[in-house]
Amino acid sequence: MSAGVWSRLRERVEEAWNRHVRYRELYRQLDWMRADVKARTAWMDGLSEEELAEMLRSLAGCIDAVQATDGDTPEGREGGA
Repeated sequence: MSAGVWSRLRERVEEAWNRHVRYRELYRQLDWMRADVKARTAWMDGLSEEELAEMLRSLAGCIDAVQATDGDTPEGREGGA
């Protein structure tokens, strides 16, 4: 292996390690958030298809109601400024 190839390989490994160290805490936080979301939504696994469908219909109704009232607020009429 020539010196140039060895030098490029070493630089790539060093860059990868630095990237790993730099983002390690972010990955750790992401893993915690994924576990939290999984724990918070585990109860949904026990719902039947009918219960899920009803939940989605209710959610869609809530979203529609919020969007309908958004134009009624002073901020909504003035473009949010």
